[in-house]
Formats: sequence, C-alpha cells, structure tokens
Amino acid sequence: MTATWVKIPGLLLALSLLPLGASDAARKRVEGQYATSEQSYWRVGQLNRQLSVACQRGEFLQKDVLRVTIDYVGNSGRAVTGVATSTGNLYDPKRMSEPRKTYHFYNQGYSDCKVYVADQPRRGTGR
Repeated sequence: MTATWVKIPGLLLALSLLPLGASDAARKRVEGQYATSEQSYWRVGQLNRQLSVACQRGEFLQKDVLRVTIDYVGNSGRAVTGVATSTGNLYDPKRMSEPRKTYHFYNQGYSDCKVYVADQPRRGTGR
C-alpha cells in the first residue's frame, strides 16, 4: 500500500489506497465513493469524543449521509465512513468544526456514531 494525497472540492486527504493487484470487486467504485482502503476505519484520524456525542445527539452531522464515502475493505475494521469538511456537507449549528480538518462519520444516525478528525495538508507541500 502507498499513501496517496487526493483532492475533491473542499477536501484533501491522505489515503492508503488498494494496491494495483486488488480484485476488481474490491476496487469497484459506486456513486459517491471517494476511495477504498485496506486499513481499519478507525485509523482515518483521531476519534473525537465530543463530536461523537454531538453526532449521537444530532448536533454534528453530514448533511447528506454518505454523499462522499471511504470504503474500508481490509481484513479488519471493514466499514464505510462518510466524509465532510467545515466547508462541505456538514451540519454544524454549534460551530464545532475547524478549518483544514476532515470529519469522518461512522454509523451516523445511530447511538454509537463516531467522528474521526484528520488534518488537511497545507497547500504547496508537494503532497
């Protein structure tokens, strides 16, 4: 696996993408699927307990659930997380988000919703 920086409007992430030899089924993209990874979903960023509780209460959410996703297809930690940023697809009435962060939602809409936070790299770093 190699770490690759990928960008969509308002979102720039480092991901460990599937190797070229991965099966076609594992690499198949669906609408809204941003990337796939063999790593466990909880390695996408730091678990933020405050934002996770806010998600569980409906106070910090993706506006469109799973509009942009990362599918984790490895041997452990298989899951799908939705992705949002402070500038895209985020419901944040209490303004808990920060600029230059990505928010990864696991199980939004359930009492065990978890929010993982990752830094966006600075522009011009060559990544």
